[in-house]
Amino acid sequence: MSLPPAPKFEKRNHHVVPQFWQKCFASQGEPGPYYLNILTGERRNAQGPGVKMSEEYANIIFDEYYRPNDKLEDDLSLIEKKMKNGLSRLFSTGELDNTSRGDIAMLLAIQNCRYPEFFSSRMDLAKYLAISLADPSQHNDVNALNSMLDNSGLLTGAHFTDNDFQKLKNTSRQDLDVELDHILQCHGYEAHFNPSLIMDAALQIAEHLLGLHWQLLRSSTLAFILSDRPVPQQFKHSFSVGLSASYCLVVSKPEKPILEGAITPRVAKQSEIDAVNREVRSRALEWICGPGEWVHSM
Repeated sequence: MSLPPAPKFEKRNHHVVPQFWQKCFASQGEPGPYYLNILTGERRNAQGPGVKMSEEYANIIFDEYYRPNDKLEDDLSLIEKKMKNGLSRLFSTGELDNTSRGDIAMLLAIQNCRYPEFFSSRMDLAKYLAISLADPSQHNDVNALNSMLDNSGLLTGAHFTDNDFQKLKNTSRQDLDVELDHILQCHGYEAHFNPSLIMDAALQIAEHLLGLHWQLLRSSTLAFILSDRPVPQQFKHSFSVGLSASYCLVVSKPEKPILEGAITPRVAKQSEIDAVNREVRSRALEWICGPGEWVHSM
């Protein structure tokens, strides 16, 4: 039995923070924001995002034959187009309407779900799962396969179907060896990132965010920064994040029921701008960026 054509697998660098969002922190007429590497002290003048705030093969998932593909990265790109629209409406109207608020909630939720280091303690499943499945003849039926995976801790609550098992049994030894080699070559990415959490959890997180109190601040000058970890890894009730060089969102626990309607900004005090930027910088893993050379001194 021959395997179907391999899925599309072309993208190497996957942005943890979307490029379009980084560009929102550039001064008008500049190709992009100024960058500072807080680990090395490297300073970069105004430029496009490039591969900064990205990781190699962060969003890899495997198809039913355990071959790596770009599906998750492509799906995220479609979602991010909608999130970009929410920011664009904010910049053009100067306020957050209900639709924009929903888009931005998803932007923040997606960010929360896609931090690779959050999943660094996950078991190294793909490597051992591939090795276990490489010799299906050792299992009499699908129940024996699931029981082995469950008892070994490789896949707790395993639920391969009989159709999956028959497909595995009918695949040639040569094809299984090829797929095992492919998985082991790509091994490493799945251990640091749980791709399914992005799609599974983002909507629930967005709904949680929409139930909190949102305050929109606007700076009279381009003053806010962005980091490669814009939002907290754990959402509770209070945090701040720059939406662009001009706008910032402050989220807190509501004191009264949330009412629908447009959120209009108020002018931020310098002390508030400084506090927001300190918080954003404190979450950075490696990079921060902003609309001026002053970022290099942060």
